Amino acid sequence: MTSLREVTPRHHHFGTFYQLKSLPHPEGLPRIAVIGNCQAESLRILLDSAGAGLSFRIPPIHEWEASDLPFVRTALAHTDVLIVQQVRDDYRGLPVGTAQLATLLPRAARVVRFPVLRFDALNPYLAIIRPPNDPGLTPPLVPYHDLRLFAQAAGLRQRHPVPPEAFVACARVNVAELARRELRDGIVAMSDYLESNPVWHTLNHPDNATLAELAARVLRELGMSGEVKPPADREMLGRLQAPILPAAAEALGVSTHRPTWLQDGEPIAQSEIDAAHLDFYAAYPEAVTAGLRRHAARLNTLGFTQ
Repeated sequence: MTSLREVTPRHHHFGTFYQLKSLPHPEGLPRIAVIGNCQAESLRILLDSAGAGLSFRIPPIHEWEASDLPFVRTALAHTDVLIVQQVRDDYRGLPVGTAQLATLLPRAARVVRFPVLRFDALNPYLAIIRPPNDPGLTPPLVPYHDLRLFAQAAGLRQRHPVPPEAFVACARVNVAELARRELRDGIVAMSDYLESNPVWHTLNHPDNATLAELAARVLRELGMSGEVKPPADREMLGRLQAPILPAAAEALGVSTHRPTWLQDGEPIAQSEIDAAHLDFYAAYPEAVTAGLRRHAARLNTLGFTQ
């Protein structure tokens, strides 16, 4: 058994993973490990609601450190089904890519890959930027970049107005990109679901309905039955909610309105976000450079130019 030098509240939160609680002993049910980003724990909860197997909380993979690896090895050595997002080899300098994790499983274990879900069609100005020298670097207040503000910092200007066709094109890029990854990586398909223009909390925090659909499709991939029951009293990934761009919603035929950022139901002033993010760009010009490179196609679609 691997031991911890110091036990923190975080270790207690993931108590079974850190061997502070006993691993579950299945009685006719497979032992399941769900690994990925913040979407993984929500998926695990939904699979558990359907009685798919026995599972426990595992820290999000982007939080793993070298000291977590012995616990990863122990958990996977007792796993019958690994449900995992597609992760590149040596992710963040650790041997925790999807293929690398699969080598830690018992010989008879199954692996099901599920997608990292992203959908920004209802506010196509919002984006994630990961500077190569510090991929975890995010701006204050909200961890998403607004391309309009980012363009201002980069010295770009926008042609006005943006036609509805541009917003439709942005939505189609979301679908096409996920379809490409599905084909490349053999992951559970969800690109067709994105064509319904679901209303999410942020571009990478799906609503319960989307997560429930993903769980149902994972169950089908495993050949399992069971009713997926999302929590009735809360949106699992809904603490932070991004505004919906009215022009994009109209172009896509979506009637939901959300004019401001919300944190735990309370609005965050856009002026405060803008000021903090402009200061961030001044302090981290490498984020601007990375954003210009990563989002060049989106900036062009939305009419930004030098």
